[in-house]
Amino acid sequence: MALAHERHVLPGGTVLLARPQTANDIVVVRAFVPMGPLYEDDAEAGVSSLVQEVLPRGTTQRSAHELQEALADLGADLDAGTGSDLGAVGLRATVATWDAALDLFLESLVEPAFDAREVAIEVEQALGEIDARQDQLMARAMDAFRERFYGSHPYHKPAIGYRPSVAALERDAIVAAARRFYRPVPPVVAAVGRFDPERLAARLEAAFGPTPLVPPEPRPAPPEPGRGTTRVDVEREAAYLVHGHPDPDYPTARVADAILGGSMASRLFVELREKRSLAYQVSSFYNDQLEGSFLAASIVTDPGRAGEAAAGLDREFRRLAEEPPAEAEIDAARRYLRGTFLIAAETNAAQAGRLGRYESYSVGQDFGDRWQAALDGVTPDAVRAFARRWLGGPPVRAHVVPPGAELPEG
Repeated sequence: MALAHERHVLPGGTVLLARPQTANDIVVVRAFVPMGPLYEDDAEAGVSSLVQEVLPRGTTQRSAHELQEALADLGADLDAGTGSDLGAVGLRATVATWDAALDLFLESLVEPAFDAREVAIEVEQALGEIDARQDQLMARAMDAFRERFYGSHPYHKPAIGYRPSVAALERDAIVAAARRFYRPVPPVVAAVGRFDPERLAARLEAAFGPTPLVPPEPRPAPPEPGRGTTRVDVEREAAYLVHGHPDPDYPTARVADAILGGSMASRLFVELREKRSLAYQVSSFYNDQLEGSFLAASIVTDPGRAGEAAAGLDREFRRLAEEPPAEAEIDAARRYLRGTFLIAAETNAAQAGRLGRYESYSVGQDFGDRWQAALDGVTPDAVRAFARRWLGGPPVRAHVVPPGAELPEG
């Protein structure tokens, strides 16, 4: 069911979604901002991630150390991050301290220092993470998949950026990006917990002021999904394979994902791991974004069986198009999806995240109810028709394998 909440529009245009509840003594406030690779040029790849890393690292009134000490004294914490197209800054506090902690949260949003020393520290840490990612071979396989799938579209970039682009980012560029994204304050704030909504609205109004939000930049045109295979040779004792297709049909794609690799009873697990012992790890995943969603599967296997594993992934995707799944599989997928959807909104932070995302993406707060209800209309024949349309064509593949590993052509 949709999360009950109050909706307030502040004078400057920021939308506040307030969900007071008494299930626990935690208060979570999260601010949401469109940002990430979708809104970055390749030359500044990673700037959104750096903005979010530096934002909680001190204000014009307090150093990073002083800010962290003040939060610790209140038993509160701040976090920030970004995905492909949406970033968030969050405060978590208790009912006894949330009002005082809100001062620090708002100070971080409207008076960030972007201290040059903190910027340099975060740039070095980001470069270290980028270097470490070279040893995370499934991450490298996913990076290669996204590059092949999205081509020149902005979604092709990893949120953390590339080493050359991050190394070139200096304080002025990060400050300019923050101003561009925040417009000048977040357009959406969601709060869940034991608090007074009117008090929170008044605090936000005083901090954000009446100046209207700057209209957002237009989003790039939707991507044209790519085709083909990218191979990366790396000396390792395992092969990492990713296989995927475009699929914009949300409820049916979610059911197909659950059937393919959503659980230990899924087709990929049973057919490729249990029956054929092809996989150290195997799963599928549905990547739903503003545009350019995809359904993909990954497998970690022995290099000597990489070709067999790649063919197995292809076979299971095609099998969805060639024969309808049993009604029992559809029922199991529905139960799995409904259960995980409910469990995923168990905490205050998760509920604030759901409220903020639905508002930011303009899908309506009843989106969860709509797609859950739509599951009842996903029949075996509907899954087969979906698979024939979206999964029957040439896939995008990314293979990170040892030199000499034999793989299917194409």
